Amino acid sequence: MALPLAFLLTLLVLSCRATCSLGCELPPTHGLGHWKALRLLTQMRRVPLFSCLQDRKDFGFPERAFDGEQVQKAQAMAVLHEMTRQISSLFSPETSPAPWQKSLVEPLRTVLSDQLRDLGACLTGEVGEEAPAMELEDPTVAVRRHFHSISLYLREKKFSPCAWEVVRTEITRYFSSSAHLLERMKSKE
Repeated sequence: MALPLAFLLTLLVLSCRATCSLGCELPPTHGLGHWKALRLLTQMRRVPLFSCLQDRKDFGFPERAFDGEQVQKAQAMAVLHEMTRQISSLFSPETSPAPWQKSLVEPLRTVLSDQLRDLGACLTGEVGEEAPAMELEDPTVAVRRHFHSISLYLREKKFSPCAWEVVRTEITRYFSSSAHLLERMKSKE
C-alpha cells in the first residue's frame, strides 16, 4: 500500500514548518529527511502487506511519547533522537539480514544519520532548558522498549520478508508520528 503523494507532501510541509521554528538549531533541510525516508521506505516495499496478515503484530507503539500535550520540548527532542537512533540500528548491516537492495538501504542510513546529527545538536542545546515533567515512565525508555520488541519479533520470525514488511510499516508510522509531534511542539511556542 503506497502512501498517496498528497499525504507525503503534507508530511513534508508539516515537517519543514515544524522543525524550522522549534527554537533549536535544526536546519531547514531536516524536515526533508522525513520525505526522503518515507520515499525510500515506500520503495523498499517488497511484499504486499495483505499477504503478511498472519505476521501482523501490535508492538505497543509508545503513543504517549508522541503526545504533544504531555511531552515538553526537551523530552520531544530526546524521543525523536532515540526513535531515529533505534531505527538506524535496525537498518545497520550488523543487526540483521534485511531483504532490501543496498541501493535503498544505504540512502536511508544516510538520511537517518543526518537526522541523528541534527537532533543530537538540538538535544544538546535543549538540555537544562526545561525540567522534564514527573511522569511514570521516561518516554525514551518506552521508545527503547518498543524497538526491543521489534528486534525480538524479527528474530522470532527469522527475519522473514513478511516480518520486515510489518516492521517497515511500523517505521513508516514513526515518521508520521514524529511530524505530528514536531508540529504540536511548534504550536505550543
